[in-house]
Amino acid sequence: MFPYAAAFATSLALICLEWRRISKGVVIAACLLLVATVALFALSIPYAIEPSRRLLSLVQLYAALITNYGLFLGLSSLKSRTASRLFLSVAVIVLVLATLEVHFGLRPFVDEIRSVIHQENYDDTARDLELYGAVRPTVFASEPSLVGIFWGLALCGWLLADADRWGVGRLIVTSLLTASAIFVIRSPTIFYAVAICVIGLIVHRLRRSPNPGARLAKSALLFACFILVITSTSLLMQAADEFGGVIGDIVKGDSFYSRQIGPYRLASSMADTSPFFGFGLGGDAEMTPYAMDAFGPAIENMLAGVNALDVDSVPGMAINFREGKTSHLLTNSFWQFWISFGILGGAIVAAVVAFALAKLGVREIGFVLLGATLMGQTMGAVVIAPAWTPMFVIAAFTFRWTKARYPLASRSTRSASQGLQLGERLQTSR
Repeated sequence: MFPYAAAFATSLALICLEWRRISKGVVIAACLLLVATVALFALSIPYAIEPSRRLLSLVQLYAALITNYGLFLGLSSLKSRTASRLFLSVAVIVLVLATLEVHFGLRPFVDEIRSVIHQENYDDTARDLELYGAVRPTVFASEPSLVGIFWGLALCGWLLADADRWGVGRLIVTSLLTASAIFVIRSPTIFYAVAICVIGLIVHRLRRSPNPGARLAKSALLFACFILVITSTSLLMQAADEFGGVIGDIVKGDSFYSRQIGPYRLASSMADTSPFFGFGLGGDAEMTPYAMDAFGPAIENMLAGVNALDVDSVPGMAINFREGKTSHLLTNSFWQFWISFGILGGAIVAAVVAFALAKLGVREIGFVLLGATLMGQTMGAVVIAPAWTPMFVIAAFTFRWTKARYPLASRSTRSASQGLQLGERLQTSR
């Protein structure tokens, strides 16, 4: 609770400092989002088993959006090079701390600080050894996967906030940093961040081109990436059935099932039973019967080797399921977004969010939404701040791209104007 409260307070302070940037368009977008979410909430109340949980989820959603709006204002107010250096420093510091924790005996100190911040300890070291071959660092976070997400966003910030400076030197440093992070942090979420960096740098190059065909290529690239990300789960499931091998081992693993297959199957159930407006925010009780079918195989595998007398050995997923916290099973905020809002409701909310990004001055909205979709595969809980952070942070990275548009065209125009001025001077002297 403390990290969220501190982040919310900091964001409020940033909003107060940057209040001059709150334009009329931003206020209109905020009102539209408020109306849309309240309307969806009102439509869900007649069918709600626990209305109070739904109201709490709605309030949490607003708190998450306000928190990330302040973060966006703070980051986008920095100069491109300053922001890039800041995120590089963060990436290096996190990597150093992770290395000290795992290989140089800093873990007891980290666990002690974590117990104060999060009031809990990370006890899945046996799972880390089984799946990743080593104990993963937490770097004061609640779990190791967050370290991978945070480091990945820092890498994106370094490369995308000042994308004009991309070159061979940065390619070498990026390769060394990424290889080190994969070895030390051992989080698959790093690969999602690397994908965002690659796509972002391509989009940046295409948008700078004066060739109209480049814009078409950029749109086609983003559309193809969206389709690939959305269909990746079903494609991997089919590949596992046909080819097996390494792909089959990954797909059949509990981690992949809980992050990809379970949420995907629950989204399919939503599309069959409540396609227009979904199960609603906080609709845990309503989705529980469908979640039993979607997540049943993963939970059965997790409980197969559990000692019934050892409470600490029971997986957190099984505990959440038993306590009715079905939304806690959804470690995939992309699918949870559509499960909560439905196809029609989700499309409305997504359109309002895109409109809000436009009013914030973000031009590459398609890339920002794609980045949020990719990072959404790595975390859940759509009503908490971290689920929305990648979208606002990536939006802040691309905010200043508009000031360096078509440099070749502007350079040639500047040269032509200088030539005209020189010609006029020569004629005047004659």
